[in-house]
Amino acid sequence: MTTPEEPPKRTWWIVRLLDEAILDNPELRKGHRLRSVVILALVLLFLMIAVPVLLTFLREHDSRVATSVVFVVVLGAGGLVCRGIGEHRTSSAWKATGYFLGAAAYGATATVALVNGLHTLLRGS
Repeated sequence: MTTPEEPPKRTWWIVRLLDEAILDNPELRKGHRLRSVVILALVLLFLMIAVPVLLTFLREHDSRVATSVVFVVVLGAGGLVCRGIGEHRTSSAWKATGYFLGAAAYGATATVALVNGLHTLLRGS
């Protein structure tokens, strides 16, 4: 008795990029690896810098800080969830995605602190 072929598992675009960037695959061309690293770096910079800076265009200072903190917490929590799924499934791609999101959360925390608090430090109040 033959078993039907299982459909191929669908992978997320970020997981494919992480695989191309970190896995040592001799079939992967250097250009693909470089492209993956550049795209991941741009996504990381977007999450770490662009989003928190864009959130500063909200009108009220309290809303800015609250929205920025919620963004950082969601980003960090998403990283922890991905790492947990990676541990449960023993999937290095899920774990790598979790670490990627965690790194973005750390960077975004610094950006939020600088953008929302730097002018207060410079003003002296």
